[in-house]
Amino acid sequence: MREKSQRFLDLLAIGRVSNLPTVWSNVLTGFLVARCFHEIPENMGGEIGLIALLLGSTSCAYLFGTFLNDWKDAHFDEQYRPERAIPSGRWSRRAIGRIAFALSILAAALLIPLSLSSVIVPILGGALLTSIVCYTVLHKKTPVAIIPMGLCRGLLYPLGFFSAASGSPELVQSIHPVPIIVLIGVGALVYVAGLTLAARFESGPAGGAIPRLTLRLLLFACLLTHNWWWIIGKSGNLGGTSVFLSALPAIAVFVLWTTRSLWVLRRSVPAFVSRSLAGICLVDLLAFPGITIMLQSSSASVMPYLTLLPALPLSCMVLSLILQRIAPAT
Repeated sequence: MREKSQRFLDLLAIGRVSNLPTVWSNVLTGFLVARCFHEIPENMGGEIGLIALLLGSTSCAYLFGTFLNDWKDAHFDEQYRPERAIPSGRWSRRAIGRIAFALSILAAALLIPLSLSSVIVPILGGALLTSIVCYTVLHKKTPVAIIPMGLCRGLLYPLGFFSAASGSPELVQSIHPVPIIVLIGVGALVYVAGLTLAARFESGPAGGAIPRLTLRLLLFACLLTHNWWWIIGKSGNLGGTSVFLSALPAIAVFVLWTTRSLWVLRRSVPAFVSRSLAGICLVDLLAFPGITIMLQSSSASVMPYLTLLPALPLSCMVLSLILQRIAPAT
C-alpha cells in the first residue's frame, strides 16, 4: 500500500500538478477578455462545455510537457537527482514516455471541437505543443530555452481568447482586441522568462547589478501589459470608484508578492521559483479591473457578480499554494 501511495505521489510530482491552477487562470483570463468584446451567450450550458474542453485540453498539454521533461531528463536525473521517480526505479522511463504521448494525443483531441469554427484555435494548439517540445529539447543546453518556455505560457491567453471567440466570426475578424490579448500574452511570456533567468543567475556566480536589474524589469513588465484598458481609453467606474483606483489593490498585491519573492531568492532559488509560479495568477489579477469594467458595459446580465471576478485568479493562486504542499512546483 505504501509503495502504491508513493507511486501516486510520484505522478503528482512529475505532473507538477500544483501549477495546473495557474494554467487555468491564464486560459480563463484570455477567455474573459474575449467576452469583453462579445456578449455572453444565452446558452450557459454550451459556455460551460466550451470552458471544460478548453481547460481539459490545456491541462493535458501542460501535463504532457512535465512528463516529457522527466522522460527526457532521465539520464541527467540518474546522476544529479537519483531520488526521483525514474532513477529510483519506481517508474520506468518507457511508462512515463507513454503517458506523455497519451497526454499529447488527448490535448489535441479535446481541441478538435473548439477548432470546428475557427482555424486559429488548432494553429495555436499546435504552436503550444511545439513550444513544449522545443523547451524540453533545449532547456538543459541553452538559456535561449526561456523563449519557448515563455511561449508555453503566453500562448494560453490567445488560445482562451480565440476559443471563446470561435462562435463569433465578427469578433475573430475584428482587429481591435488583438493588441490587447497579444500584450497580455507577451506580459506573461516576459514574466516567466524573468523568473527563469533569475533562477539561472542566482544559482550560479553573482550576475552583477545590470543582469539583476534586467530581471526585475522582466518580472514587473506585466504592470504595463496587463493594464490593457489604458490602450482603449476605458475610464469608467466600478461601484462608484474610478477603474484606475480599482486597479490599485491588484497592483499592490502583485508588487508586494513579487518583491517578497525576490527577497526569498537571496536565500532559496527553489522557494523563489515556487512562489513566482503561484504568482502567475497575480499577473492575471492585474488584468481583471479592465475585464470587469468592460463586462460592466457589455453584459448587464452578469452585473451582480462582477465584483467577484478577481476571486478567480486569487482562488487559483491559493489552490496552487495548497497543492505545493503535496507536490513540488518544480
